[in-house]
Amino acid sequence: MKCLVPPPLVPGDRIGIAAPAGPVRAEDLERGLAYLKARGFEPVPGEHVTDRRAYLAGEDPARLGDLDRLLSDPSLSAVWFARGGYGSARVVSRLDMEPLRRHPKALIGYSDMTVLQAAAYRAMRLVTFHGPMIAGLGDAASFDEAALWKTLLSAGGDFEQSFDAGAVLRPGAGEGPLVGGCLSLIVSLVGTPFEFPTAGSILFWEEVNEEPWRIDRMLGQLRLAGRLEGLRGMVVGRLVNCRAKDPANDVPLEEILAAHLAGTTYPVVLDLPAGHCAGKITLPLGRRVRLDTSGGLLCSVRD
Repeated sequence: MKCLVPPPLVPGDRIGIAAPAGPVRAEDLERGLAYLKARGFEPVPGEHVTDRRAYLAGEDPARLGDLDRLLSDPSLSAVWFARGGYGSARVVSRLDMEPLRRHPKALIGYSDMTVLQAAAYRAMRLVTFHGPMIAGLGDAASFDEAALWKTLLSAGGDFEQSFDAGAVLRPGAGEGPLVGGCLSLIVSLVGTPFEFPTAGSILFWEEVNEEPWRIDRMLGQLRLAGRLEGLRGMVVGRLVNCRAKDPANDVPLEEILAAHLAGTTYPVVLDLPAGHCAGKITLPLGRRVRLDTSGGLLCSVRD
């Protein structure tokens, strides 16, 4: 199935702001909204974007209602997520994705937003954007501004990222839809109707605050579920604070991957600056890309 690409953003566009997961600090939200206004966009916050219920940004019906209203509003060109954390999985099964088929719009965020981005891709092959949250837009060091706007303003979500030879774990070239996000969220979707289809794809994953044994376990689950077979390539993003607390338990990622990728031959690249890291780039999830280690390039290609 050909991917569904939302129209590029244009200054003056209205952008919905949703908080489907964890609560967002008021000052971070305000800085993010001010940033969008300075770029010439009109932010449209959901009614409950400032709510809080413990570790959630409000009650489930309120978060779901905001999402449904923003996704179904044809005057909006994008829905930009306020913050990650946890909570999207509590509402995804009741979310109406059909308005996106009639009026595709950019869905922008990362972390817990992996759940919603995977669901949109599974439902209609919608291209979404793994990039900074609204809460991070006020911190210039937290994201790569040029990469963000190059992708969001381009027709088709065009993308290009180079890497050096030191990032190549296994050489080769492969082409397919770029799918993935935060590893723990990818794993949580296995066996559900919302997981990214991985066969024939380039799998991207990143993580934060997970010790090596936990990354080992999550990759093991993907392997046992058959999700590491049939890939056209793997791109590992930045792993942030993922060293073992006890140095005796520290294991190099290369060793963990060797155990779980045995028998496969596709190219593997490490440490792409994407994920829970400073200077994060923006990736068009669902877009067809080519990974070529000989040229040191990951880039979008036309279907």
